[in-house]
Amino acid sequence: MGENQGLATKVDLSDKSVLLIDSSGNLRSTVKTMLQSMGFGSVTTLSIAPRVLDDIADNDYDIVLLGHNVNDKYSGLQLFEEARYKGLIKPTCSWVLMSSDASQQSVLFAIEIEPDELLTKPFTLDALSRRIQSLCQRRALLEPIERAVERKAFNRAIRLCDTVLRASDPNYQQAQLIKGRLLKDQQRYSEARDVFERCYSDSGGLYSGYQLAECHYHLGDFDIAEKLLTTLIDKHRLLIPAYDLLAKVSEARGDLQQAQQQLRKGASQSPLSIQRQMELGRLSVRANDLSQAEKAYRRCIHLGESSCLDSATPYFKLVNVQRLQVEASQGHERQDRLDDIEKLLERADTRFHRDPQVRVQSQLIRAKVNETLGDADSAQHCYERALAHAESYGLSVDLEQMRAQLLDESTPAMPGPVLQESEPEPTKTKHDPAMSAKVNRIGVRNYLADKPGQAIRYFGLAFDYDPSNARALLNLSQLFLEAARDTPSKRDERMKMFQRYSRLAQRLPLAGDELHKDQQLRKLAELPLEQLPEGPLAALLK
Repeated sequence: MGENQGLATKVDLSDKSVLLIDSSGNLRSTVKTMLQSMGFGSVTTLSIAPRVLDDIADNDYDIVLLGHNVNDKYSGLQLFEEARYKGLIKPTCSWVLMSSDASQQSVLFAIEIEPDELLTKPFTLDALSRRIQSLCQRRALLEPIERAVERKAFNRAIRLCDTVLRASDPNYQQAQLIKGRLLKDQQRYSEARDVFERCYSDSGGLYSGYQLAECHYHLGDFDIAEKLLTTLIDKHRLLIPAYDLLAKVSEARGDLQQAQQQLRKGASQSPLSIQRQMELGRLSVRANDLSQAEKAYRRCIHLGESSCLDSATPYFKLVNVQRLQVEASQGHERQDRLDDIEKLLERADTRFHRDPQVRVQSQLIRAKVNETLGDADSAQHCYERALAHAESYGLSVDLEQMRAQLLDESTPAMPGPVLQESEPEPTKTKHDPAMSAKVNRIGVRNYLADKPGQAIRYFGLAFDYDPSNARALLNLSQLFLEAARDTPSKRDERMKMFQRYSRLAQRLPLAGDELHKDQQLRKLAELPLEQLPEGPLAALLK
């Protein structure tokens, strides 16, 4: 939802298509009549059910009007959450959530899953018309940006955010907010911070303020992030994501009790988020507050029963909490906890029996329980079964890392120095051609996931492991040539990096696809950068 939407000429709705979803046939009929009177050319109505997601996947709707009724077995909030989880929320489609549930926890959860608009039932034709017109006006103005995002041409989308609208247009700030989010998603936190800083200075909006605080967090500016988040919460105590981010700031400083306190505040006001409850459980285990950890993981299991985010993970994490409590208990209490552990493991094994990874996790957590009981032989047998399951299902997993995550022993990556897309510094890396090839492949995967900064890091590391890895050098050349094209302000610097890696590659005996790629890049480099095609200039070499 935008911070500054402005007014514009009414949009012609005759070529727009709407999908109306609600469990009430009477409401579908009433709202359909409203939409037709507003001038929509196509209105499709469906009752709420999981199969609706297939229709959404198969069609390109301009607007989805989704009803949420508290008594529905399968609610609108569940459908929307699942649509987002499955990647069905297209940038060019607006989602309007129509809710009859005015309870604080439902309203806050609805806001957290970010529909474009939230309408409280009942509503008038005038209220519906105003919201729809506002959405369509904004979509029409920002359509070039959103089309680029839908095609995953993110660098082009970022450039369009500065050019599709004049700075005097009321919707210009909305375009800038999109730009900031895209930069942040690419981990270009310094650039994103500058964008959100300007937006927050102009409007003082909650969204831009929160995004600015998140950039400061990623850049390691914890004092600035904390001060800004505290200010935002003072203005709006129901800005729940701010509590989550404050918890991350406190954990990064090593203050686990403060981090746990912030998450409890957020969870108490908006208790329907599985991710928040999982984080509260993890932090509580780290802070040795096992009672709070048990409550959080039990809440996750309950919420998962009606969510697309349902998984075996909270079952296993709750088993680990029970295991830790066994260590401090005796007699009947100890046996009761052991019985509860066995029941939880049986439930997880049965509920998620089709997931081969669950079989591995189950044996790992059983091994740890046996270790706690002093049964080394049984623990070893469980570890061996976990390894056998992983091998039989062809799972490429790090069992120790998986075990650490289940036991809440691993800590999330803390913000650190932001990697710059610049020349890798000399390292003392051991010469290892096999590792170089592996790291180069990781770089390719990061590039395909639209993380060019991370890709450059891995290609540079591949070069460190083996300076004769022509594929890594050519991949680096390509990324710096693309970076020179996409960032005019750093064009000279990035062209120098392209030329450096290109020269290093040319000193090697190139043949086949390596030689072809080198010739292709050199030919492209002769063109004015403005004439280079958008997107990838060539296929990366694995």
